[in-house]
Amino acid sequence: MQDGLIKQNVMKKVARTAAMIALMFGTMTASANEGKLSLITNENAKSVVFELETEAGKTTIKLLDNESNVIYYENVDKKAYAKKFDLQNLKDGQYFFTTDDALRTVVYTINVKGSNVSIVDTKEETKPVFRVKDDVVYFNHLNLDKNDVNVDVFDSSNRLVFSQEWKDTMVVEKVMNFKTAYKDAYTVVVTDGKKAYYETINIK
Repeated sequence: MQDGLIKQNVMKKVARTAAMIALMFGTMTASANEGKLSLITNENAKSVVFELETEAGKTTIKLLDNESNVIYYENVDKKAYAKKFDLQNLKDGQYFFTTDDALRTVVYTINVKGSNVSIVDTKEETKPVFRVKDDVVYFNHLNLDKNDVNVDVFDSSNRLVFSQEWKDTMVVEKVMNFKTAYKDAYTVVVTDGKKAYYETINIK
């Protein structure tokens, strides 16, 4: 009963975050489609089933043990993907199933005990999304923890040409117009709490 409640809460959390991402990107034209992402246990076998539907491009999936040893690794380029993972040969313990694409990283914590497999936790980290059109950069970031977010833009000589900070903001959005900028390679640095993301913008 407890495993069922935990799994139900985990799925609700993922669904809620996915809905918020979809809402945020619904305000942008030509934005990426969040799609479907799920990992469920198979009640009739010692296995899990992973399903993916996405427009985010390549997705990297991994299965790791508690010491971060990689048990399984695959790059998925398909928009729709489903696979059953047989865990019969795994010893009792804690394992991690991770997915990583352009929009987010999701880590599922899996507990294996005897013939039972349960998903005990899910952690999701959304990533900033950049879209460039006609030398205009559209930036969106879903900041679920409401961390302080900084956006800094540097030119190729590492000179700061733009900086802005957001506080206590869940949906961070910015349009940056490079149409009158000098021809150069610019680096956009997004700092979210202790995490940093980088995007290079080439103006020709």
